Amino acid sequence: MSIPNADGIYEFEMELAYTFTMYSSSNNTPVMYDATNQRWIRINSTLDSLCNASNVITGNLDFALQDINQFSGLHIRMISINGKIPGDTIVVPLGAEVVMRFKNRINTKALSVHVHGLDKNGLWYTDGAAFIQQCPICPNSDYSYRFIADTAGTQFYHGHLSTEFGEGIIGGFLVKKPVETTYDDVGILGTEDQWQVAINQFDKYAKQLNEPWNLNNSSSCWNHARIYDGTPLAFLSPVSALLIGSKGWYNQNDLKTIPSRLPLSTYLIKKGENVKFRFVNAGVGHVLMIWLEQHPLTIVAADGIDIKPVQVDALVIYPGERYDILIKGLTTPTQKNYRFIFETLERYDYTYQPIDKTIGLANLQYEDPTLRDTNTVDFAHKACTQTNKCKVLNCPFGQFAPNYNYICLNVGDLQNGDSLFYDQEVIQQKVFKSGYEEYFINVDHDEGINGNLFEVPQGMPYFHYGNEDKILVPCNSTVCKLKNDHCRCFTNFNFTLGNIVQLTLYMSKDANLAAGGKSHPFHLHGTHFYVMKVVYPPGYTQNGLLNSVNSDIPCTTNTCYGLKWRNSSWLNGNVDGMNKNPSFRDTIALPIGGYVVIRFRADNPGWWFAHCHFLIHHIKGMAFAFRADNPGWWFAHCHFLIHHIKGMAFAFRIGEHNQMPVPPPSFPHQCGIFEQPPLMMTPPTGAPWSSLPPRVSPTPRATQRPGVPSPPCPPAPPGCPGGPYGRPPPYGCPRRCGRKPWSRSSSASHERY
Repeated sequence: MSIPNADGIYEFEMELAYTFTMYSSSNNTPVMYDATNQRWIRINSTLDSLCNASNVITGNLDFALQDINQFSGLHIRMISINGKIPGDTIVVPLGAEVVMRFKNRINTKALSVHVHGLDKNGLWYTDGAAFIQQCPICPNSDYSYRFIADTAGTQFYHGHLSTEFGEGIIGGFLVKKPVETTYDDVGILGTEDQWQVAINQFDKYAKQLNEPWNLNNSSSCWNHARIYDGTPLAFLSPVSALLIGSKGWYNQNDLKTIPSRLPLSTYLIKKGENVKFRFVNAGVGHVLMIWLEQHPLTIVAADGIDIKPVQVDALVIYPGERYDILIKGLTTPTQKNYRFIFETLERYDYTYQPIDKTIGLANLQYEDPTLRDTNTVDFAHKACTQTNKCKVLNCPFGQFAPNYNYICLNVGDLQNGDSLFYDQEVIQQKVFKSGYEEYFINVDHDEGINGNLFEVPQGMPYFHYGNEDKILVPCNSTVCKLKNDHCRCFTNFNFTLGNIVQLTLYMSKDANLAAGGKSHPFHLHGTHFYVMKVVYPPGYTQNGLLNSVNSDIPCTTNTCYGLKWRNSSWLNGNVDGMNKNPSFRDTIALPIGGYVVIRFRADNPGWWFAHCHFLIHHIKGMAFAFRADNPGWWFAHCHFLIHHIKGMAFAFRIGEHNQMPVPPPSFPHQCGIFEQPPLMMTPPTGAPWSSLPPRVSPTPRATQRPGVPSPPCPPAPPGCPGGPYGRPPPYGCPRRCGRKPWSRSSSASHERY
């Protein structure tokens, strides 16, 4: 737990600066790790050494290199937080007042920071969505976020303006209840230890965001990969390494053959001990499947909120999602390290040829010196058989092909771990007559929300109330003339304060099955929501490939915009098959060919944001703003870094302008558009500039000769200084004429007027 200051406030100073991985600041030298010989090597330890000179720092695998960010084991320029990648995990009690003070020392990048998972009740302007809730933090600027830690559980903070969270601006944020208990399927468990584990990945070629055709030094092209059901993976470049905590390894062959020799993240456990792991997918786009050798996983919380425990063999986790997992230590372990196995979902290349998935490893290490390590890792998951199939939670699809020894558990079936008595009205199935709003949102393919690519405003809407059109492009028929085109505009919704809001997110377009439809992780700022229903498509081939879409929301057009339920009796809240005790989350994965129904009460006024948590989709347009008709704008978005860039987002406002909490008087908001006004300075006499004579140029220097006097100067206009020398005249006054007395040491090039 962090320590508060004398006033009881939890303050954190966060300096953001470029750094290099695998570099020792104290020795001022890059380092390498020799996996074959288990050696840390210093490169060019002195300026006089040869370029290929090196020396061994240590041959101890467990040697702690305190000032080195290992990252993927490669030398890469990244952004550090107080010199670390990722930043330190912040741990505060529920209800604490927190100040996060960011110092941007990156000379080439503006940024903002969002604490993912906190609702920021009554403090919409501290939520970190740039140009909606704040102006970006400019280079060499300091910016503080002051807020209340109002949402218990596993959260994290990350950069939110552009690509910066894919470059290292991430860190854990844990909000602890005064008394915490962990339940398994039997009852309350005491947990002796807890770990918060950030999972990230680094792309081999960061420029792939802009140049997907240029791979391997232009010698080949890169195409989409496909996952188990044949649908494309999100638009991402190949992965260099999966990072668990602060460590990963770039060489896949090393991971598969000599894992005991690698410097992997290691988490300790005692025999028979119960340990809680808080997993955060802080990656920019890859969906990962998590396994642990010979240990089942008991899921006890989703997005920081308790659920009724569910025991599974593997977990799929999307960017932006968090899961708390209980691990029960073995009473008689037979080896020192059991491996956490992290797998991407790649299964085929774009032509349906099988390809290898990318893996990452971490160690669950038993504290017993008599146990020995091994290089054998159960990548085949041999405990899963045709007669005893392994359970996988949160698949992007409804089922695996029959030849796989896995079955999918629908994440929409998770049960809330708390009593929902106070929210019964929100979750009930009925026809609402009032106080209810319903929206159908199409996120087919990766080209925005309802066909519109989110265009970030050129300024904060709150501070341009009544003149919003000056800073944003509205999504209306005038601007977006062709419905089949992807219009770039400010997609937003206005939610009435206090209303129950139901959003149905769907992907119903048949053409997307093979062409480019992708499962999206959707994140809502400013509020959690109940996951009322998650529906997958009904049809798969014998090979497990998707071949149909769900028919509850039928599409009969090319665009599939503006759809509604096939069964009209489901309108206004009466949807059949909804969860009676739903989980309460802030991020949910939307399956291809299916839909998700979520609900929340719009009780946190302000401007907010919603978006896909794939980075490229956020920046390209898969996002929207929303306003709750009482204080505040918030942000909802798909949580793939690539989707974040592409604009798959929307803004939403909860409440009317006069209902929103007012930012502090000194709140910086002058960003976006600046137009230099006309120069309207008044001369000393008070006469307008138009009444003054034009500037008078001095006599050309070529006519001035030694010993020849200059022609007389005209009288200065009223209010203008006279005389031939001195400072430049004010605007509107003539330049002073004449010249200094000539001397042999002077020349025309040195004369000053």
